[in-house]
Amino acid sequence: MTRTRIVLAPQRPDGSPQYLIVDPAGVVVARGEVPIGVGRPAEPLREVLVVPGAEVSARWLHLPTRNLAQAQAAARLHLADQFALTDEDLHLAIGPLEEDGHRLVVVVARRLLQAWIAAAGLHGVVPDVVVPDHLMLPAPAGEALGGAAFGEMVAVRGRRLAMTLEPDLVAVVLKGRDIVMLDPPDAIEEALAAAAATPAVNLLQDEFDPARESRLDWRNLKRAAVLAALLLFSFPILFGAQVLRDHLAATSLERRAAREAAAVLPTGAVLSDPAGQTHARLVELQLAAGGGPTALVASLFSALETIDAAQLESLVMAPDGSVRARISYGQISDVELLRAALREAGIAARDEATQQEGTRVISDVILGART
Repeated sequence: MTRTRIVLAPQRPDGSPQYLIVDPAGVVVARGEVPIGVGRPAEPLREVLVVPGAEVSARWLHLPTRNLAQAQAAARLHLADQFALTDEDLHLAIGPLEEDGHRLVVVVARRLLQAWIAAAGLHGVVPDVVVPDHLMLPAPAGEALGGAAFGEMVAVRGRRLAMTLEPDLVAVVLKGRDIVMLDPPDAIEEALAAAAATPAVNLLQDEFDPARESRLDWRNLKRAAVLAALLLFSFPILFGAQVLRDHLAATSLERRAAREAAAVLPTGAVLSDPAGQTHARLVELQLAAGGGPTALVASLFSALETIDAAQLESLVMAPDGSVRARISYGQISDVELLRAALREAGIAARDEATQQEGTRVISDVILGART
C-alpha cells in the first residue's frame, strides 16, 4: 500500500518544509527537511501539505443539502457579510456533510493557496491534499480544547472550532479556556498521521482539484467543434435581435417624449424639438408664476445675507433662464456655506471657477443651470 508523506509548509517564506513519512499503519518511518531543488521521491507517495492555519478561516455552517455545488453557493451566501470588507479573491472549500446537517467550510485567499502550492513544487512536493495545521489536530470531546505549537504559532482545536493564533492572543480570544497541549513530539506526529489518513477537508477543490483535468479525446473535440459552430452562427442572429430591440426602444422613447412635450406646450403647437420646446415653455411658466431668473436672484441674495463679508461682484441673466453671478468671499470656507444655503433653498448651482485674488476669494457661479 502507498505510504503518506506529510509536509509541513514553513511559517516564513525563507524556511524549508519539514516532512514525515507514514506507513499505511500510521507509523512514522522517516522524518526530515525537504531542501529546495530536490526532485520527487522515487517511490509513489501520497502527499499531504499542511499549511499555516493563521491564514485560513474555518467555520461550521448548517448546510443540509447533499449537493456540493448547492452547499458551496449557500456557504458563500452565509459568509458574504463577514468577508464583504476584504479585497482578497477568496477560495472556499467544503467538508463532508455531518449527521446534523453541518459542514466544515474553510476560506483562504486564492493567492496564498497558489503561493503555497508553488513553493511546495520548488521542493519537489506535488500535494494530493492541502490542510491547514489547526485541522490536523484531533477534535476533543465536549467543550475541551486541544492545542499544539507549529513554529511560533499555536493551533487550537475544539468541537467545531479550529484556529491558529499567536501565543499572546490565545488567552484573549479563547477567554481563558483551558487548552490541553500536545507537547511531546511523538504525540504531535501521531495526531498528524491520523489526520492525514482521514483529513477533515481538502483545500484542493474546484479549480485547484487535479482530478478536474480531463483528457481531450475525439468526443470532446467533436463537442467543442459543434459548440463553436453554433456560437459562430449565433452572432448575426444576436446582433440583428439587438439592433431591432434598440430601434423599438428608441421609437418608444421618442413617442413618450412627444406625448410629455404635448402635455406642456400650448394646444396646436407643432413639435420640432420636444426637449428644447419643453424647456422654453417651463421657463415661461416659471416667469408667469413669479419664478425664473427673478426667483433665482432673490434666493441668491437671501443666501448671501447669511455669509459675512460676502459680496456680489456681477450678475448676468442668460437667455436660457439661468443666472451667472460673480461672488467675492472673505475666506474659502464661505464657498461651501453658499453651496449649502442654495441646496437648502432647492436651487441648482454649478461652480465655474474659484480662485484667490489678493485677500479675497472669487467664485463664478451659474444658478438654475442643468447639473
